[in-house]
Amino acid sequence: MLIVLSVSVCLFSFNVGFAAEDGASLYKTHCQSCHGADGSKGPGNAGIKGRSSADMLKVLVGYKDGSYGGARKQVMVDIVKPLSDEQLKIISGFTATL
Repeated sequence: MLIVLSVSVCLFSFNVGFAAEDGASLYKTHCQSCHGADGSKGPGNAGIKGRSSADMLKVLVGYKDGSYGGARKQVMVDIVKPLSDEQLKIISGFTATL
């Protein structure tokens, strides 16, 4: 009984440490330095404020698979490449609230 309880506590602690990421944290970590806290900034006309979640997801997936972006796209490719599809969805959902 004690072993089962100990294993349960360890598994619970492990799962809590890896809780689902939220959009605000992902945005702050991966996007805010270029696009600003409210999404209105970016190189050239690259502000993301006011874009829909679906539009942002299409753009981010396009950067990740190489089908979207202009001459300076490598910066975005490097940012989104390591992110999972789920993380891209979460970021897209958050940016739609900016």
